[in-house]
Amino acid sequence: MSDDRRLGLYKKYKVERLDGSSEEGRKHEKCDYFILDLVHDDFAKAALLAYASACELEYPTLAQSLRQRVGG
Repeated sequence: MSDDRRLGLYKKYKVERLDGSSEEGRKHEKCDYFILDLVHDDFAKAALLAYASACELEYPTLAQSLRQRVGG
């Protein structure tokens, strides 16, 4: 079993928003992100499809885009 399987949730990536809003003092400075690897993570597709279903009423275009992205 790889170390990742034993670690659980831990800080692995640094995410910065392209619009600059994650910089100090800006709206998204302290946001907490969870990254999905759509290429290597066997569970990412199911997670993205669940998110698409959850956001569909409020963000129908996003839901459609997410489903297209994973072929679901």
